[in-house]
Amino acid sequence: MTVHKPLDRRIQRTRQLLQEALFHLIVERGYESITILDITERANLGRTTFYLHYRDKEELLREGIRALLHDMQLDVEPTEDEKCNYKILSIRIFQHIAQRQQLYRAMLKESGPTNSLGEMIRGYFTELCQRFLLLESLKTRCPSLLDGEIFAAHAAGSLFGLISWWLDHAVTPSAEEMGTTYGQLMTSKI
Repeated sequence: MTVHKPLDRRIQRTRQLLQEALFHLIVERGYESITILDITERANLGRTTFYLHYRDKEELLREGIRALLHDMQLDVEPTEDEKCNYKILSIRIFQHIAQRQQLYRAMLKESGPTNSLGEMIRGYFTELCQRFLLLESLKTRCPSLLDGEIFAAHAAGSLFGLISWWLDHAVTPSAEEMGTTYGQLMTSKI
């Protein structure tokens, strides 16, 4: 078994500066027009420092997306002793997105490598649905494993679609209203 040492704080700080610089630039200009020089200037670091940590901006983007999804996981998922239903999880997801609305809007509208954000978000939502949503009364609606997987994929796709719609509209309901609406849509009997 391989034991991974935690990253040195200086390495963590440098990587965080680079990720934040990339994300700010994506919001301002879009991903495709950004150069490594732009990123390092925004982070106030040298190009050599960048290449000590990343091969290219795509690798930085992938690590940034993983960090963003980790933040979402921390914001959304209940603690072991916390009772959390589908409505609460849905609201938490929309609250997380609302806190980073400009970034999510910019990244989800991009084409190219940032499209991996959408794929990673849908994957996380599917896994979240399988772990938490099916624990509720939805299990009775999806008695088989295959039905549960289908339902989780459907719920994740619907959630992603609703988030995309919400980010595209200038005047929108609040995160709480969106989470409540989504929870009602998914738990109502049709």
